[in-house]
Amino acid sequence: MSFCIFSRTAVKLSGMMYTISGISMVISAKIGEFHGIREFFPARNAILDMIRIEGLEVRPVWIWLGGIGLFIALLIAAVLISNVHVHVIFRKHKSDDYANINVRLLYGFVRMNYEIPSIVFRNMKEGFLLKTEQSMNHSRGEVLGSEQVNKRKVKNWVKEVKVMLRATEALKVWVRQTLRRVYITNLFWSTAVGVGDAAYTAMLTGWLWSIKSMIVGFLTYQMRFKTVPDLEVLPVWSDEMEFRTELDFKLRIRMTAILIAGMRLLTRVLQVEGGWRMWIKLLREQRRKSKQKKKHRHIAEKEAR
Repeated sequence: MSFCIFSRTAVKLSGMMYTISGISMVISAKIGEFHGIREFFPARNAILDMIRIEGLEVRPVWIWLGGIGLFIALLIAAVLISNVHVHVIFRKHKSDDYANINVRLLYGFVRMNYEIPSIVFRNMKEGFLLKTEQSMNHSRGEVLGSEQVNKRKVKNWVKEVKVMLRATEALKVWVRQTLRRVYITNLFWSTAVGVGDAAYTAMLTGWLWSIKSMIVGFLTYQMRFKTVPDLEVLPVWSDEMEFRTELDFKLRIRMTAILIAGMRLLTRVLQVEGGWRMWIKLLREQRRKSKQKKKHRHIAEKEAR
């Protein structure tokens, strides 16, 4: 009985060995035929020839298309998982003011830098005068000119915000949802103050600590902190008035979060009847103002020459 079982098993194994050897001979013959053809037509076979092994067909053009498609898919994925980094610096010491906003995205390949080298407060009626410069990807800074921020300007901003609120369904909810996707990676805020009197200086120092704590507490509720904020309030015990402050913070948001926020905003705008018309009108008005600023700047540059 056992001898019969052993003989049947040996016959099956030998049959399998013959089948495998036959397939290997066919594959070897096909590969040898393919290499032989390539010796005579190397240029033609690199593009047009086809390898056929037991009914399997592979075209080199499809391999190239597949590789290109895979590269594009990986590139899109890399863009979606990338972060947008924003670095803001503000300094003030007596009459010297300085502000800088640096935006970096796509792993640092795209860099935008906005610099405000001068912030001049004229009076309550005329407000502030800001001089701005813009550069991109380490290029030479382009002077955008000066912009006046006064009571009229603030009223126009408030009016535009009201239009956005009417044209968008639950805009405040959208803003809170978007801010929850923002991460503050670093926050440093130092202030030195002195009014010439020790008692008033101590009182003002306490008030500044309270104001800073309230602001940071509000930001903690709205956004996410990756590190503990570094806050300083330094009293200056001197007979002269002294005030200087430095604010330095970095934040980041993922590109995917920006795209999702944009789609949510579009959905909320479409939910309001006539909302998209109000947004288009508002954007056209902003574009018209931007063109007017550029035109005035060119005229001023020509007159200066």
